[in-house]
Amino acid sequence: MRIQDLVSRAQSPVELFINAVCEQAKSSSGLPYALTFAPLAQINPFQRLLYCRAAQAGYAIVPTVQFADLASVNWKGRSVIHLHWLASVLAGSETEVETQERVAAFEKEMIRWHRGGHKILWTLHNVLPHNTRFPEAEIALRQVLVTHSDAIHILSEQSVDEARKYYDVPNEKVFFVPHPSYEGWYANVGDATSARLDLGLYPNDFTFVQFGALQPYKGVLELVEAFRSLKQRHPLKSFRLIIAGNPADKEYVGKILEAVADVPEIRLIQSAMQEKEIQTLFNAADVLVAPYVKTLNSGVSLLAATFKKPLVAPNVAGVAQTFTDDSGLLYSGIDGNTLLDALDRSLTYRIADVVFEQILEDYRPDRISSRFFETVTKRLFNSEIDFSGAGQHV
Repeated sequence: MRIQDLVSRAQSPVELFINAVCEQAKSSSGLPYALTFAPLAQINPFQRLLYCRAAQAGYAIVPTVQFADLASVNWKGRSVIHLHWLASVLAGSETEVETQERVAAFEKEMIRWHRGGHKILWTLHNVLPHNTRFPEAEIALRQVLVTHSDAIHILSEQSVDEARKYYDVPNEKVFFVPHPSYEGWYANVGDATSARLDLGLYPNDFTFVQFGALQPYKGVLELVEAFRSLKQRHPLKSFRLIIAGNPADKEYVGKILEAVADVPEIRLIQSAMQEKEIQTLFNAADVLVAPYVKTLNSGVSLLAATFKKPLVAPNVAGVAQTFTDDSGLLYSGIDGNTLLDALDRSLTYRIADVVFEQILEDYRPDRISSRFFETVTKRLFNSEIDFSGAGQHV
C-alpha cells in the first residue's frame, strides 16, 4: 500500500509523484494535473472522500506526510499544493521567538513553492487550533496562509465570518464546497439489535453515543454532567451513554474517568475504533451527541446522517448547515435550549427519513468531489473539466 510505503519511507515522495502521474496519464488525453497534499490524515477518511473523483477530473493525487515533502517535483504550470491542518507547523515550540521563526520559515517555503510554478490551495478546517499556547503566532501563521494561497477552500459558509474575527480573508480567494458525507465508506450491513447485543445493551436502554477524539473542545465533561441531570429528570427511565474515541489528550481522559467513575450507565471506550466497528457503535445508538464547546466544520454531523441517526449538537456552522431542513435537536445554549434540553427533546423527537435522504443526496462524496475539482481547475488554471471524458480539459 502506497500510504504505508510513504509513512515507512519505503517510497520517496518523488517516487510516489512519478507513479501517480504516470498512472493518471493512462486515462488522460492531455498532461494530468498534479495535486500534492499535506499533512496526510490516516484515520480520518475526509481526504480520500474529497479526492474520490480526481481521476475523472484529470488529477494525479500525491499524498505527503509532512509539509517538507511538498514540491518534490517541479510540475510547473499544472501543479497544486493543497494544505490541510496546520498543527505540525508550530508543534513543540517552546518560546514566542521560536514560533516567530517557524512562521517566517513557513512563509519562505510558500514563496519557494510559488517560484517553482505551483499553485497553493488551503482548506480552512479550523479558524484556530482548539488548544494552543501561542495564539498570536497561530493567527500570524494563518495570515501567511491567506496572503500566499491562490485559493482558500471553506467547508461551511460561516467559516469566513468566524475567521475574520482573527485575520483577514479576502472574498476573491474563497470558494465553498462542503464536507462530503461518509456514504459508501463505512460498512453498514448490521442491524440495531445485533449492534446493541454486541455492546451489552438491554432492550429498554435509551442509548446516547458520542464518537470522536477525547479532547476538551469535544465537550465530553459537559455531556457527562448533562447526562447526570437527564437521569434526575427521568428517574424511572433507563439510559446509557457510550463515549468512544481516541484518547488524544491523556490529562483530559483522566478527568473524564474521574467524572464517570460513579455513573455505571456511562461506558468509556478509549479507542479510535476500527472502521468495521463504527457501524456497531452507530447502529446501537438511539441518538448521537456532539456537544462541542467550539466547532466550525463537523464531520460527525455527516457521519450521523450517513447512518440516519438523529444528532444533538450546537446549532452552529457546519452542523447547522447539514441539518438545515430539521434543526429540532440542535441547541443554542441559552436558557431553555441547552445541551440538557436537547437531550430531553431527543427522547421523543423524530427526524423524517426524507431529511436524511436529502442530506445524503446533497453531500454525496462523488458529487462533492466533482464540484471541488471543477472549482479548483477553474479558479487556479482558468479552465474547465469535461467529466464526460476523463481528464479532458477545455
